[in-house]
Amino acid sequence: MGKLIKLILIFLVFFAVAFSVQAAPVVKITGLEFDNSDNIVIINSVGKIFPKTMQTPEDNDKSIRTPENVITKCFLDNPDRVFVDISNAVLTGNQRTYTLKNSSLNNVKISQFSTNPHTVRIVFEYNKKFDPKNFSVYANDRQILIRYSNILVGSEKFKTIYNNMTSGERKADILEGLTYSSETKEKIINVADSQEAQFQTVKEDEKNTKLKALYYLDNVSTLSNGLMVKGSGAVSLKSSFVLENPLRVVYDLENALVAQDLRNKSFSLPTNNALVVNGVVTPRDVLRVGQNTPSTARLVIQGSDAKNYRLVLSPDLQGLFIAKRTDVLNAKLTETTSSILSYEAKNAGENLDVVNITFSNPVAITTFEENSKFYVDLQNVVDFNQKAIDLLHSNPQYSGITAQKIATEKTRLIFHLKDSTAINAQISPDTKELRIYFKKRVKSQPVVVAPVKTQEPKEEKEKQRPTTIKQMYSVVIDPGHGGADVGATRAGIYEKDITLEVSKLLENYLKKQGVYTYLTRDKDKTVELNERSDFSNSISPDVFISVHVNSTVKEDIIGVETHWYHPQSLDFAKKVHAKIASSRNLSRWETKDRGLFQSKFYVINHTNAPAILVEIGFISNPNERRELVKEKRQEEIAKSIADGIMEYLKDRK
Repeated sequence: MGKLIKLILIFLVFFAVAFSVQAAPVVKITGLEFDNSDNIVIINSVGKIFPKTMQTPEDNDKSIRTPENVITKCFLDNPDRVFVDISNAVLTGNQRTYTLKNSSLNNVKISQFSTNPHTVRIVFEYNKKFDPKNFSVYANDRQILIRYSNILVGSEKFKTIYNNMTSGERKADILEGLTYSSETKEKIINVADSQEAQFQTVKEDEKNTKLKALYYLDNVSTLSNGLMVKGSGAVSLKSSFVLENPLRVVYDLENALVAQDLRNKSFSLPTNNALVVNGVVTPRDVLRVGQNTPSTARLVIQGSDAKNYRLVLSPDLQGLFIAKRTDVLNAKLTETTSSILSYEAKNAGENLDVVNITFSNPVAITTFEENSKFYVDLQNVVDFNQKAIDLLHSNPQYSGITAQKIATEKTRLIFHLKDSTAINAQISPDTKELRIYFKKRVKSQPVVVAPVKTQEPKEEKEKQRPTTIKQMYSVVIDPGHGGADVGATRAGIYEKDITLEVSKLLENYLKKQGVYTYLTRDKDKTVELNERSDFSNSISPDVFISVHVNSTVKEDIIGVETHWYHPQSLDFAKKVHAKIASSRNLSRWETKDRGLFQSKFYVINHTNAPAILVEIGFISNPNERRELVKEKRQEEIAKSIADGIMEYLKDRK
């Protein structure tokens, strides 16, 4: 009997150990994203990944169960294809098949290959453009990524190399969309055990598989006179701006993906200003690399000399050389020289002009703006064709163009700008054609209410004389959230809808008082935080205000709040909050004054103008939520905010 009990105990222990290994946490695979450079497939996943060294099927002993995510790849023919298996992984949702066009891949299929053990299989069917030697799988604890090509695919899309335009000012969307469709009658053979796996066809929403990366940044190397940032795909600049305290120059690369091992890393910039303390050298200037949003890579140059650095785009658009302006001037960045073949200036739309410049060979290029001038430094251009320049006349956006040699093989073009000009410069994929768009910024015309003619004392008439343009104010209004970002939600009511309605009412109240107004969004659309602050900084308004609705897990909390961050915004916050939280409003709204708060919200921290964020009530409180969706309450809130804004603007010295 004792022996039987021992055997049972041994069996239970063995079963428990085996079960614990079998029941190890699995990674959830949520889908695939395809890079438009025809280089990369991103495997979206949830949960920590435990990658194991890459294996082939013959290396994988299936009798050994492991909690690790073993990644297996195998090439097959008839048709030509390669599959990648990820063990201890679960596919969420249905099995999917994607057909790619203008690619070295014909289609890609993903399915739950098995459930004991859990294995997700991805099958890539390819064509003659595909080189199996380039097919590699990379994995760390956060991401699995597949690269299948090292060739930059030709594209008709020009890439942005300088931009200070808002999204609304840009001539057209330069992002390239993925062309694909869903398969309808496809099967794949489960090669390992000859079982068939039927694929359930799913019509994919193009928005759900929108590409994140046209450029994959995976290398930063230190040179004697600067840093070289390199990747595959094609660089496209979203925007650049300067931040203070500490001094930083920020470059955002749109539709760009940073390799995981480079994210949030800092690199010393070669400089003679290094700080030496007790024999330890500390660089004053650094480059920080990060993934600012899922589709935006961010390069930040930080240091006292940050403004003296320049970015040079390589002729293949895959590299960025970062160095001080003097080092850029003296550096030979490419062996191939080029000449300017032609210039053309023409009107491209209302208040929009474009200058086209063509080159004999690909160019390395630097762009920057200083002192009402826009500079284009052509790092390998030996002849700037003065006769062609002489044919260009000044236009409404710039008063003229100056060309000069700044080194033996370097040419500088200088555009002398007129007031309120936005610029978007774009280069062709072969870097042999440059387009520079100049757009005149036109402020919306305010609604001026005609004064009522009455017999008033002379002093009163002086006070009510029509406002001149010099006395006009400008305000940026930021309706919180929007689009996919719904904000706080209760009972099917979204914060994004309330903030937009209140912001539009606020805009109307301010316009009636002769104020120029700008909305960061005027409809239900997604706007990133940095886009909101960049938009405001590009306009340089008198004030910036962001409208939000509060929320908490405790339903009984009610009240209004006003948030500020920079000291210059405190007086503005006091003026507006005094109007919102007036005794009259608190009484008729049956709410509370929750006070002023110094808070480091992104939009009020990164906006140059005096900036505040108002929380106009709690959506989590049933009574307050019911009132916040009513037009009467929204109008009262908007008018109170407008009164506070006007009081602050008029009292400023």
